[in-house]
Amino acid sequence: MAGMTFPKKLLSLPAALAVTLLAATLAGCTGAGSSGAADAAVSLSRDSAEAGERVSVAALEPATGSLGGGTEVAVSGAGFTDVVSVAFGDSPATSFAVVDDTGLTAVSPASVDYAVTAVPVIVTLDDGSQVTSDVAFGYEIQTPVDSQMNYAFTYWKDYNMAEWGQFPDNDCGNFVNQSMLARGWTQSDDWFSEYTTTGDYSLSWIRGNEMDAYYASRPDTTRLELTQRDQVKVGDVVMFDWDPQNDNGVDHTMMVSQVVPNLDGSVAIKLVGHTVDAQYRDLDTAITVENPGGTAHFWSIA
Repeated sequence: MAGMTFPKKLLSLPAALAVTLLAATLAGCTGAGSSGAADAAVSLSRDSAEAGERVSVAALEPATGSLGGGTEVAVSGAGFTDVVSVAFGDSPATSFAVVDDTGLTAVSPASVDYAVTAVPVIVTLDDGSQVTSDVAFGYEIQTPVDSQMNYAFTYWKDYNMAEWGQFPDNDCGNFVNQSMLARGWTQSDDWFSEYTTTGDYSLSWIRGNEMDAYYASRPDTTRLELTQRDQVKVGDVVMFDWDPQNDNGVDHTMMVSQVVPNLDGSVAIKLVGHTVDAQYRDLDTAITVENPGGTAHFWSIA
């Protein structure tokens, strides 16, 4: 490189372009090269840095929302004309719309695993570059379902032994019912557990058929069949019958943790619960692959 001179045309170019051409010239002189992946990473980093100079995500209103998502957030800033996607942390917004160059609206998705947390809002431009908000969006417990799901995802694997204990062989009803308390239900003579103190409990707390009958008796529940699964929502309760031909009733219970639209217009239903400890157990897999011939119904909770 000693004694190397630069062409006058190169010196007369805009700085950013001159630097790019100079880098290519030096690589040619030294025989150096770089992989496509490395070039792409450098390019995206440069694009994002440049995007940050012309695009900003300055404010969110409101700046907090429900763990379950669904909060419409007004995002203000600059340079939104070329925005092609919006995310809350790692999760895509449920929907978004660009209002003008300085504003857009986005609907928050559910918090990952229904955790209380704060995440940045990230906008992606049509060139693939990304810009992160100056402020975070806070996920808070704002609804009864938030409380229910936050409790369920806290104790789905690490059981709340101090307060509720664990029923041997089958703890599914115990877990669903304590989660319903977190949602706001209250114990009664017909539905209670003192298992960790006196050892007493109602059969409606732990046995499938008795629990099913108790849920049917409540004014805030509506029974839905599998054919009505499009009406099911997060927080609803599912009752499984693994062998309906034996007419022995409910064998297992869980709660709906996610409802996912499929491309064909149907919905996939995911479940959280105990016994088969899971956060997102698939309903259809449970009644076909794991328990062929099984069936289920739901209790939709108002």
